[in-house]
Amino acid sequence: DKDNHERLTNMLSNMGMTSALRKADYKGREDAYYATLARQLADFLRPKIKKQQMMTLTDVYCLYNRARGTNLLSPEDLLLAIDQMETISVGLSHYEFPSGLRVLQDAALDEEKSALRLVELANKSSSGGLTCQEASHLLHVSVLLAQEQLQAAERNGSLVRDETESGIRFFPNFFVEWAGRKEM
Repeated sequence: DKDNHERLTNMLSNMGMTSALRKADYKGREDAYYATLARQLADFLRPKIKKQQMMTLTDVYCLYNRARGTNLLSPEDLLLAIDQMETISVGLSHYEFPSGLRVLQDAALDEEKSALRLVELANKSSSGGLTCQEASHLLHVSVLLAQEQLQAAERNGSLVRDETESGIRFFPNFFVEWAGRKEM
């Protein structure tokens, strides 16, 4: 039994989880449980979010619980732990898009940095623009998350959209640059 426990501990450690955290072990100390859970979540997710820069809470919930196998985390506990992340500075933060889609993202990421990355990708595209599917592929995120990021970049003026019969394509916004030249 001790060998099984040690093997389980090693497996969890390899996945970024320092221990098989159980809420029952923290009776009366819920804040400590959520702070520890927040650190464990951050350690587990940081390598994945580093590549994608953000991940939906649905994906976070599924990935983390899949790695845990048993002793699953409830959605409420996940939300409470995520609320603790900014307080204890683990390098990840929570963001909610206007549509209501909630993500966990690199704390250094902001709307402007995300928009600049999309403008770069659009400029590199052979058509000069991006569809949601192309952005999804290039950013390694779901189509829904790519769409939210493109719309956020459009709202802040970095991208403009072109709606045609063949679909929606987002392009860098040159109107701002053009308007600036007109004023000079």
